[in-house]
Amino acid sequence: MMKRAIVLSLLVWSAHIVAAEEEKPLMHYVEDEARIVAMRGEKPIFQYNKKPTEEAANHEPHFTRSGYIHPVYSPSGKEVSGDFADDHKHQHGLFFAWTKTKFEGRKTEFWNQKLEAGRVSFSKKHRKGSHSGREKCQIIVEQLWEDITAPGGPKPVLRETWKITTHDAGEDRFVFDIESAQWLIGEKPLTIEKYHYGGMAFRGNDQWLNPDKEAAPPARMLTSSGLGRIEGNHSRPKWVSMEGFIDERKAGIAILAHPQNFRFPQWVRLHPNKPYFVFAPMVEEPFQITAGKAYVSRYRYVVYDGEMETAKLDENWAEYSSAGDGKAER
Repeated sequence: MMKRAIVLSLLVWSAHIVAAEEEKPLMHYVEDEARIVAMRGEKPIFQYNKKPTEEAANHEPHFTRSGYIHPVYSPSGKEVSGDFADDHKHQHGLFFAWTKTKFEGRKTEFWNQKLEAGRVSFSKKHRKGSHSGREKCQIIVEQLWEDITAPGGPKPVLRETWKITTHDAGEDRFVFDIESAQWLIGEKPLTIEKYHYGGMAFRGNDQWLNPDKEAAPPARMLTSSGLGRIEGNHSRPKWVSMEGFIDERKAGIAILAHPQNFRFPQWVRLHPNKPYFVFAPMVEEPFQITAGKAYVSRYRYVVYDGEMETAKLDENWAEYSSAGDGKAER
């Protein structure tokens, strides 16, 4: 009887463990004071940094930043994003930064951190709207944009929220969406001046950089129009992909732009030899972010191992673009 009771007890305990595992959402996130990591089961998808990473301490203080995503992982665990690259320390994984701007008559600058003219940092996570689930998980975070050239000290310019929705797309790819909304703080507008780069950007793994500028870049870039990094620069594609070998295995990422975006299809800056590109809506003319109206932009990120066929990315874009009312927002 004692042996039977022990067996029954073990069966009940095992049933509780199985039930607990089944109750755990497939798509979820884990969080501590410094970071939020989106997960599919036991696999990390990306890390949003609420505080500067440990690597930041190895560089000049003005290159420090929070409020961005790095690493971004492929399904096999390869880090497709890069951070604090020797050639461009101001490029931080998946980040949003305006370059040449004007605020209250001052030349603010949120991209080139060495100018010490602007700063973007994590502000808070919104509890409402953040959740886990079987098919998707979502977090809403907020960044503060500051003008650090103001005579009285740093002055708030923008309040930006990111609604990041991570989908269950199966075993062969990771898919997540970012909806960014930037609200002016105060009444005076922020002017984003005409310039050849700036906006929602992505910096790739350091292994995708060849220091020899005369050699072919290790990572291939491709646009939805079939153009490479040279001929595709300042074109206006629906999506851009970048892929290459990381530790002897190929991986890649594609960024899909939603048709509701301002000036869609936006221009893109594809660097001729470095592993970064950016959707840049100010390439041919400036615009302003004004009081009471958000500048809203939406992008989908598809991360994969190996190669992704153009037709498959076109299908992904068609699925993504079908959501929404089709009205451009600014």
